[in-house]
Amino acid sequence: MTRYALLVQYDGTDFNGLQIQDGGRTIQHELERAVKILLKEDARITASGRTDSGVHALGQVVHFDSSTGMDLRKICISLNGILHGDVSVKNCYRVPGDFHARFSAVSREYIYLIYNYPLRTPFMKYRAMWINNGLDVEYFRKAASYLEGEHDFASFCKKISAGAGTVRKIETISVSSENDIITITFRAKAFLHNMIRIIVGTIVQMYREKRDPQYIKEILEGKGREHGGFTAPPYGLYLNRVNYDPQLNFYESAF
Repeated sequence: MTRYALLVQYDGTDFNGLQIQDGGRTIQHELERAVKILLKEDARITASGRTDSGVHALGQVVHFDSSTGMDLRKICISLNGILHGDVSVKNCYRVPGDFHARFSAVSREYIYLIYNYPLRTPFMKYRAMWINNGLDVEYFRKAASYLEGEHDFASFCKKISAGAGTVRKIETISVSSENDIITITFRAKAFLHNMIRIIVGTIVQMYREKRDPQYIKEILEGKGREHGGFTAPPYGLYLNRVNYDPQLNFYESAF
């Protein structure tokens, strides 16, 4: 058996998330269908992590095993010819049998986009959260800085996921602004369900309520979802990159 890793991109607008479920399109189903058509065999796709309905990916990583040996470029080109236009394979790697898209990851990087301009634009629809009132990027930086490091993020996750433990370590949160787009970048080994979207929504709500940036520490200490702010919409969130050691480009690749 050969293990392949795919670097995958998708527009999550018309998907019911990544994982196969009853009803609606999923990324996993689309990829497994395409692999079966190409390789003439069933293959289970394992992803670096789930993404919810409406969430996009610029650098999702999945792996699968196959008894069929095939040129890596042919795999990429052929899969893209089978897949619908809202999901594509950017690269393919031949990886060791112990490589695991999820468990071998050392960190994950997500970005959240805010379109900050008084008037809407069709080009940001389902691509970024639109906020028509001015936002202070420095305020975002200060508030977010208190969340870096290891904390109990019970106030920033969906209640249903709290039972598995809510302590996580955020390596970095950076905030930048260019051409009316505010980009918030998060890096950590793992995140809780809705964690990034709740953090973004909470900081926006704090800013609107004229709270001191340090107020976010009180929210952390509250350790309950009721202390956090609103959940930002899914379409502003992108899985940007998954990091491994060694990185994927260490292995034989299509491009």
